[in-house]
Amino acid sequence: MPGPLSTAAIAPVLATLILGSAIGLALLVTRATHRATRRARRNNTGELVRMLGARLSGQVPSSALRRAAREAESQAFWDAIEAIAASLRLRERYELARSLDRSRHVREARQTLREEDDDARREVAARRLGMLPSRRSRNTLRRAMVAGPELVTFSAARALGAHRDTAALRWLLLHPERVGTRPLGALSGLLRAFGPAGRAMLVSALERGVAQARVECALMDALGLSRCRSARGAIEQRLVHAALECRIAAARSLGRLAMLESTPALMHALQDDAWPVRAQAAQALGRMRATPAVDELVRCVADRSWWVRHHAAYALAVIGPEGRDALCDLVARSPDPYAREMAREALDRGWARKTA
Repeated sequence: MPGPLSTAAIAPVLATLILGSAIGLALLVTRATHRATRRARRNNTGELVRMLGARLSGQVPSSALRRAAREAESQAFWDAIEAIAASLRLRERYELARSLDRSRHVREARQTLREEDDDARREVAARRLGMLPSRRSRNTLRRAMVAGPELVTFSAARALGAHRDTAALRWLLLHPERVGTRPLGALSGLLRAFGPAGRAMLVSALERGVAQARVECALMDALGLSRCRSARGAIEQRLVHAALECRIAAARSLGRLAMLESTPALMHALQDDAWPVRAQAAQALGRMRATPAVDELVRCVADRSWWVRHHAAYALAVIGPEGRDALCDLVARSPDPYAREMAREALDRGWARKTA
């Protein structure tokens, strides 16, 4: 039988157990510390949000808000600003900025944007300054927008849009290459950030033409989403643009405008060589309930592209009685089995939505 374990054999096991216990205890202490820190930050953020709202309603003086901001940690301060900024009107954000423009947190954000080498930190600083519009911050943001690189230029321009700084928009439209590789949705959001005051500038830029096709598409998307009816003529011209993405964006934007005056131009786009243009044009005609386009849409239900067939059939389903009668006729008489199937699907789905 084996004898009892020697002291030499037990010692390493005990040392391992002691080390593991120490590591586990350290992890527990660290987690508890992090939880306490997060709890304290949430409490500080909540108190600051309360004071920010009270300041806007005149319940606390600026001096009290500045004192609370001075005592808050940077992350808690900006969390509070972000929590309340989205619900404020521009006038209210200016009022808060007047109270907090000299706070150490805002000064540090401006300094980071001016002097920091890390572009990601500069991008965060620009976004934060956009929430508290002031003359000092606006000047810092303009310089950062011009200096770049693209990530910082885009973020600074977005912040200036929150300031409704039309001078920044004018510069941006003259230098579209400085943000030309950003995603289309991000560019559209950037242009819309300048608000109603910027729409006339967007229409003028589109009428002149923009060298960057992606930015021109973003212009059309921004104007379409803003329901800017004065842009219809300039957008219609892009339905015959050499760049495919511009023709797609034009059809999509005209659908968002939903102006029946665009019906002839979109009917012509149903004959485009590129199926994405035909699909977007069909969807746009459905959005505007374009009864004169019924015959052209019927033809498109037999298109070689599934997406064109889909959008054409569903457009007919929402146009009204004429469109649904045309779908019924397709189901009963079309020699194309794919057209019959798509027409039947559009009718069934339309009926399900109507009776739901």
